[in-house]
Amino acid sequence: MKKSTLVLFFACSLPGMITAQPVRMTAGTPATITGVAPSSSPYSPSFPGATVAFDQSGIWAYYKCNSSAWQNLGVKPSSTLMYYADPEDMLRFPFTYNDSYTDTWSTTYSQVSYVYYRWGTTTVTADGYGTLTTPEGTFANVTRVHFYQSYKDSTNIMSTPYVITYTNDEYMWYLNGNHYPIAAVYTLTPSTGGPVQSAFYMNNVVNSVNENSAITALSLSPNPANEQVNFDITLDQEKELSIALYNSVGQKIELTATVAGRIGENKISVPVSELPAGVYFASVSLNGEQVTSRRFIVTH
Repeated sequence: MKKSTLVLFFACSLPGMITAQPVRMTAGTPATITGVAPSSSPYSPSFPGATVAFDQSGIWAYYKCNSSAWQNLGVKPSSTLMYYADPEDMLRFPFTYNDSYTDTWSTTYSQVSYVYYRWGTTTVTADGYGTLTTPEGTFANVTRVHFYQSYKDSTNIMSTPYVITYTNDEYMWYLNGNHYPIAAVYTLTPSTGGPVQSAFYMNNVVNSVNENSAITALSLSPNPANEQVNFDITLDQEKELSIALYNSVGQKIELTATVAGRIGENKISVPVSELPAGVYFASVSLNGEQVTSRRFIVTH
């Protein structure tokens, strides 16, 4: 598969709802994560600068998003409050395949009358791209991000230093247009016990147009198709418009269409009668840059 030209922007300043389905070795319970403006949350005064707050069953997490980074400002579980005076960079923008950075961060928190100091490093690398299949469907042009944390909790208990070390080895898959990873798997290993492993996938994935593109409307029909797929694409700028097809495992098919896109409506038809029945993806590019994709089905 051709390398995706996707550049990842994480538009987390907008509130919304994410329904995550745990996919553990044993059956999990669906969990709903709700994103709101911090002013609508109960602990916003403790997290100055936050632009979005996520609530999962009463555990609140606060983040700051701007044009350069998505930052973790802290979390408020039921028993304590962690405010990251030195925030953790979850992602830096723009971010695409082969990008990598390491960030240092720290926080203090109190628990059972003891003050803990937590500090560590996070290394983030976009180490893969391609097609991702979850129980909710198959998604093209997904960027895989390896998120690795190494950190320590330290305190003094009855004048005795006490230190716990942790590693969190996590893979997250991102797709433009979504306000959260569409899937993730992680292994959290503390020095005091065995590893904890878990995973989730989103069940309301948005397969949308890059917000910076010149496309103002896009539709395809019929779907399912057996003879040809008709694309109706509206542009607000004149750009070269290309459509490439991929099968369900990410292999590019030698069926492409390229036209001089004009301002307004552009109609393109791609023949599919010779393709085997199955699921396919149409990747739409402007001036050679992939900006969105659409899923369709071929039947005979």
